[in-house]
Amino acid sequence: MSFDWLSDLQPLFDAQKSWHDGTYGKSVSLHLLSASDTPFTIACGADLLAEHVRRFRFTLQVIQRLGHVTDHQGRSMFSESFLNHLQRIRLRAHVSAAPEGTLLLPGEPMLTIVAPELQYRLLQSAIQLLIWDSSTIATAAALEQWQSGRFSEEDTPHPPRLPFNPQGWGARAWYIGGGNTASELSPAAKAWAGFVQVENQDEQPLVQIRRLFKGEIPLGDVWLTAHMDAEASVSHTHISFQNELTRQSIDIQMSRFQNLLQPVLIKGHPAFNSPSLDYLRQRTWKQLEAFHQCGLENYPRGWFIHS
Repeated sequence: MSFDWLSDLQPLFDAQKSWHDGTYGKSVSLHLLSASDTPFTIACGADLLAEHVRRFRFTLQVIQRLGHVTDHQGRSMFSESFLNHLQRIRLRAHVSAAPEGTLLLPGEPMLTIVAPELQYRLLQSAIQLLIWDSSTIATAAALEQWQSGRFSEEDTPHPPRLPFNPQGWGARAWYIGGGNTASELSPAAKAWAGFVQVENQDEQPLVQIRRLFKGEIPLGDVWLTAHMDAEASVSHTHISFQNELTRQSIDIQMSRFQNLLQPVLIKGHPAFNSPSLDYLRQRTWKQLEAFHQCGLENYPRGWFIHS
């Protein structure tokens, strides 16, 4: 059984408010930050968000259903002009996220979104259910292994067949996070933390995390604005940044790097090709093993200085 996305109408009420107050077309830039009360977060759910966008449309049947939503006096709760707009809407949101199974450090964004105000409001509940909830459940599974001293597994269990609904998403996240059995009940997700909005676009928000490696061992995470991303050379084998943990400049020699934030939606169109669930689970285990070897507690991360 699939999930009824119209079971929660609050995002639509919020979107309608922006339609009527004239802010619907205003571009907003937001981050969904990983939790700060755990030593790491396992990113999860990006492929689910792309799949949701592939599936959901404001069809005539959906619009008619919304038109029949009334208040206690029998009046329609959605205006005709707003419903007409939904019928014509073309998603223009840009969303980037860390690939599923990626280990993120506290406070690093698991998702960034740039979108018109109305479209961000329409996507908010999907991002909460698919990205935030999945990531917190996957993290709980991985933390269970981390705290028990397990950083790898010899055999990957066969992935479960799961419905596209909250129960299936939770079991999927538990599996990706390294949960012991697919049949285990996954824990409840943490309370929704919401987005951090970039109020001043001149402040140049973080748009990319460049993870530096020597072989397979991670050396540090470099945070980049769009300007920094353009300036940071991709050919150099060293990079300098200010370590947020110590506030000191650090210069790292590397053999390669990986950009952690990758497109999920480009002008509203899904950009992900979904890997298999067992591959995503193996990615989580490789991340746990690598960060165990490099030392998670003192792992450096901070803003780019120069290449």
